[in-house]
Amino acid sequence: MREKLDPIFSIIPEVKRPEYRQTFKEKLKWTGIILILYFFLGQIPLYGLSPTAVDQFAQLRAVIAGNFGSILTLGIGPIVSASIILQLLVGGKLLKLDLSRHEDKAFFQGTQKLLAIIFTVFEAAILVLTGALTPLSSAFTGILILQMTIGGVLIIFLDEVVSKWGFGSGVGLFIAAGVSQQIMVGAFNPLPSPAQPGVPAGRIPGFLYLLATGQSPDIQYYIIPILALIFVFLIVVYAESMRVEIPLTMGGGKRWGRGPIGKYPLRFVYASNMPV
Repeated sequence: MREKLDPIFSIIPEVKRPEYRQTFKEKLKWTGIILILYFFLGQIPLYGLSPTAVDQFAQLRAVIAGNFGSILTLGIGPIVSASIILQLLVGGKLLKLDLSRHEDKAFFQGTQKLLAIIFTVFEAAILVLTGALTPLSSAFTGILILQMTIGGVLIIFLDEVVSKWGFGSGVGLFIAAGVSQQIMVGAFNPLPSPAQPGVPAGRIPGFLYLLATGQSPDIQYYIIPILALIFVFLIVVYAESMRVEIPLTMGGGKRWGRGPIGKYPLRFVYASNMPV
């Protein structure tokens, strides 16, 4: 199978790793550039999408880091799907790879990228053909699929740039960025609310506006979500900072004797940015 896939891997573009040790500022620069590109691409609307289209996966939108109605509608869904399937195949010994070897690791990464591209095309087609994304007419069906495929492939390469040139993984960065954007817009949006014309849509500007105009703001709507957000944020930060110290002992026989040699700290939570 490897002989058949290697020619395909050579066709797929690849982001090269830096040939030198990067500085903190350089990693920060690349992470910032990719983050700006992610937000910019999320504002490019899908040409040919019906204005009556409804986001049927709105509750999962933050998790998949997608922006409904834009070319990034699929978000990181194809990347995560490809990664989960490959890890299950390798973990179940159905795909015999030793990821400690450079050749096997390169094959795993190439297969994951190819599978992510396949999932991008598949998921884009499924969303359009099943009516989850309604085109203006049947003539725009292929155009919608093509636009989402391009957006999904761009996300794959943006993730690769972050993994090799920036901090952490692109998947985690995009999830955190999407959630942060929702929090900032929901809390500080000064634009008028469609439900209450003249009142800012953001919780904090809306609350201050109602107080300034002598009206009685709804505490449950404006204040409780902010307090709940702060409470959850503090809990997550505390849980992420917790460490469990595992005592280490030496049992080296008669010459060295036995006894404790120190403690090894383990993180209490290994959920990355999923608590966000």
